[in-house]
Amino acid sequence: MQELINNLGLEASSKIDKKLFKKQFTENFSLSVADKKILTNDIESITLEYLLNKNTINIAPYTDAERDYSEIAFIKVEILSPNKLGQITSIVQNIPYPLIIFLACGTKLCINISPKRINKADSSKLVVQESHFSEWIDMQNHTKIEDAFLESLKAKHHPYTDLLAFFTSYLDKLIAFNASKYSGSLNPHANTKEILQNIQSVEAKITEAKSKIKKETSFSAKVNMNIELKKLSDKLNELKGSL
Repeated sequence: MQELINNLGLEASSKIDKKLFKKQFTENFSLSVADKKILTNDIESITLEYLLNKNTINIAPYTDAERDYSEIAFIKVEILSPNKLGQITSIVQNIPYPLIIFLACGTKLCINISPKRINKADSSKLVVQESHFSEWIDMQNHTKIEDAFLESLKAKHHPYTDLLAFFTSYLDKLIAFNASKYSGSLNPHANTKEILQNIQSVEAKITEAKSKIKKETSFSAKVNMNIELKKLSDKLNELKGSL
């Protein structure tokens, strides 16, 4: 994964390559007892790879009443297990910039991108709006689509209009990659993000329905539940077909 990060094509002036110590997180951020346990037991290392701002790269900052994209950080996190991915990234996202996080677990890579907005209660802070994770990629065994996605991460494939446009372009690439699991291509359309969210919602409902059917003892209730499950499955296929 380090080779991928080193070959993103970002200006050398933005390269930081600085280890962030766990103590910095416990001393500077309000972490729960559970967070501190995860920080200790599930995270091997956190590295600030690149910091993009007006002094390190020729991309204009972007700020408005809701968003502050005056800096973007590229972070590498080496983790010991993929089971607590959400909690791990929540800890790392305390870093006060919009982040593009590369998570490594053994030979596998996952990317987290979480757009942030200004905290209305404290304008000096940013809060996560939504969190997006790529599908896991085995860095020793790529598919053609995975190869194309990894190539798309290079800076030359993203607009230098301003840092918000640059950051959003990375998010668009991640969403297109996740959608490729169903569409077979990296060509998203305007509704791809919304459709993916709906797919995830329906998949969760299907999982819940199957669990309830297993526990149900009434035959007639099972019949009705299976009818609803079929409707959900049809809806899921319809959503996948629209990507």
